[in-house]
Amino acid sequence: MNITLDRFAYTPTETQGGLVAGHEVFYTLERPWIKGIYAGGKSFESCVPDGEYELSQFVRPNGDKVFALFNPDLGVWLNKDDRPDGHGRYLILIHAGNTVRDVVGCIAPGESRIIHDNQVFVTNSRVTMDKILGVLHGASHRLLIRPALGTH
Repeated sequence: MNITLDRFAYTPTETQGGLVAGHEVFYTLERPWIKGIYAGGKSFESCVPDGEYELSQFVRPNGDKVFALFNPDLGVWLNKDDRPDGHGRYLILIHAGNTVRDVVGCIAPGESRIIHDNQVFVTNSRVTMDKILGVLHGASHRLLIRPALGTH
């Protein structure tokens, strides 16, 4: 299945978007874009670079089922040892999280987006992650991340 993440806000504090998977639409929250020394942005601090990715189910050490993104052409690998020169980003995940503090270079999905005390949140992230797992059925997919029309 082709999944699309259209980003509608790139701010100094976060990156916000809408994830379309099947007939479902979810909100996303990531860290802001921070250019790194190598392709892919700054490891563990930047949002995911715009582009197309392979997306596959991944089980975290705590047992959580999530999705991992990879595209070596964009400087993003699945595992640390996959990087041919030891540089670039790895283990970028779509996983539960409600604020940018909950993700270190990953994507947090939610049912809705709210602002509280001048901070952006996505809501019900664990429930949303379960919905995404249900829609995608654990198989491999393609994810296109792009700026929404008029966004830069």
